[in-house]
Amino acid sequence: MNLKIFIFSILFFILFVNQGIAQSRKLEKANLMMDAGEYYKAREIYLKVYPKLKDKSDKAEVAFRMGECSRKMNDPKNSSKWYKKAASYKYQNPLVYLYLADANKMKQEYEDALANYSTFKDLLPTDPRGENGILSCKLAQEWMANPDRYLVAEATQFNSKRADFAPFYAGDSTQLYFTSARETAGGDKINNNSGLFFTDIYYVQKDKKGSWSVAVPAPGNINTQFDEGSCTLTEDALTMYYTGCSVIENFKMGCKIYCSEKKDGLWAEPKIITIFADSAISVGHPFISKDELTLYFVAEHPTLGIGGKDIWKIERKNKSAEWGTPTVLSTDINTKEDEYTPYIDEAGHIFFASNGHIGMGGLDIFKATANEDKTKWTVENMKYPINSSSDDFGLIFNGKNKNGYFSSSRSQYTSDDIFYFWEPPLVLTVKGRVFNQQNNGPLATVNIEMKSSDGSIVETTTAADGYFYFTLKENSDYYFTAIKKAYLKGNSEITTRGLEVNTVLETEIYLKPLGISMKLENIFYNLADTTLREESKVSLGELITIMTDNPTAVIELTANTDFRGSDEYNQKLSQGRANSVVAHLIEKGIEQKRLVPKGAGETNPVVVDETIATTYTFLKVGDILNEAFITALKSDVEKDICHQLNRRTEFKILSVDYGTKYTKFGEGE
Repeated sequence: MNLKIFIFSILFFILFVNQGIAQSRKLEKANLMMDAGEYYKAREIYLKVYPKLKDKSDKAEVAFRMGECSRKMNDPKNSSKWYKKAASYKYQNPLVYLYLADANKMKQEYEDALANYSTFKDLLPTDPRGENGILSCKLAQEWMANPDRYLVAEATQFNSKRADFAPFYAGDSTQLYFTSARETAGGDKINNNSGLFFTDIYYVQKDKKGSWSVAVPAPGNINTQFDEGSCTLTEDALTMYYTGCSVIENFKMGCKIYCSEKKDGLWAEPKIITIFADSAISVGHPFISKDELTLYFVAEHPTLGIGGKDIWKIERKNKSAEWGTPTVLSTDINTKEDEYTPYIDEAGHIFFASNGHIGMGGLDIFKATANEDKTKWTVENMKYPINSSSDDFGLIFNGKNKNGYFSSSRSQYTSDDIFYFWEPPLVLTVKGRVFNQQNNGPLATVNIEMKSSDGSIVETTTAADGYFYFTLKENSDYYFTAIKKAYLKGNSEITTRGLEVNTVLETEIYLKPLGISMKLENIFYNLADTTLREESKVSLGELITIMTDNPTAVIELTANTDFRGSDEYNQKLSQGRANSVVAHLIEKGIEQKRLVPKGAGETNPVVVDETIATTYTFLKVGDILNEAFITALKSDVEKDICHQLNRRTEFKILSVDYGTKYTKFGEGE
């Protein structure tokens, strides 16, 4: 062999081996950084090593690790890119398809997400995350097509060109603290963990005109060269609990919760709140209860947690006492994935962010409501537009008001921004209509009075088509009274309780005219007997209501029989039945002088109207069901129907001025 060729081969081999060793060392360093949580720095090294790898399994492993680093950094664009590459190299861990689907969903690529969730489900059919992912894609699209009532807008007065998040009111709605990575916070220093600029806690004040001041760093000794995260303040705004995260290269420091007191307008030197004996356990996202006796926080405990990052709490007996043993919240709230940013509103609901409950993508904001004994919680997604396909977290309310702020990565320009949300008043109206009960025709110029459960009363008059309209309030009951001369009063009721979307409620009122006989439905007697059956007493409840609502009305109650039996017998039987109805009404508190019983026997046969003709097709409008007509019918069934129609009890309004002056209908005006 030529000596030069031999020497060149040896040098090439040495160079190749050295390159391999260098790559191995770089990968080892990147792996150590990734294990320490320095995802940004680790990904930078992986990016340099990846193009030089030849083996497909090695490329698949590094691509997956870059996907993992990107996922931990909340970077769906790059995580989807690298998971997709890992999958193309036939990466053996099925999680590559789950995490790829999660990233697709965060980018609103729902069809791709559905396909990858289905692949994961096929590979691991017992893992619920596949089926839950499929459901979440379908629900996300449904919620976006049908937005919830809240409205959302970017809080441009707070946001900078860098990350801004985790707002919290201090004392009242005129003071606000939040976390920011703006240039005055950490300059151009990058956190090797997140790949983002370091953050500080900032403060703004609202002036008398309602405008927020320019954001300034929280005064005092809170902010450091490292990350200061979400904070919570006591009711008097004099004590702050906040997250602080130090960074040491290649060492997993984790985050701590600090407490600082405000003195002379400055935040004093903070103290660490010791929660776990193991100081390596990272804790953050504090929320202090109104009475200052419970501190909620987030931690990822390796053995005592539910899974991933969970919401915990510690309690104390009084404000000067030591904090007790940490307790993880219910599995109704915590999942095997991650939960963040607990917040308790005035009504005791827990709001938190999670990627473990079914959501739209990334972190979604959820509302947990306790049962009566607070042993179980019902968790519901806040839906779109509070939630989006991006990360949504850190929601707070402005006291009891239905507005506030939250954080989201939905902006196209920065990683996180603060958004304002508010719930506009429901648009609730009633569309009512009044009819003449005799012919179902609409009634004009009817006076309508609407009483609300809050005690307010408003009035209007029906239009020519019988319609009337009112604007309604939320969570209220309404009672309508319709009054028109020569008619009995009519009533109806509606409620707006439980309504959560703009709604037009409808109601109808039928007024009974004076001087017209109207049948009382379902009035029954035993055969050849005048005693009211029990079911008839129930049916008379409507008439009792009419007489109660119209205390000046006088009515005539007429009982009718069929023509079978003698005239004398039928007359006596019908009078007895009319007397029975009157006796029952008197027993229920209706004055006897307002009731006129009348037995008509067989002298008042039914005249068929449209309702009867529609029900019984062998009859036509205008037929008179007298003895001659019924006898001529060929069918015994048809004859029995006509007899039944004739055996009825009716009432007729004689006057509506009892107690003022008695004028029988048809007399006087």
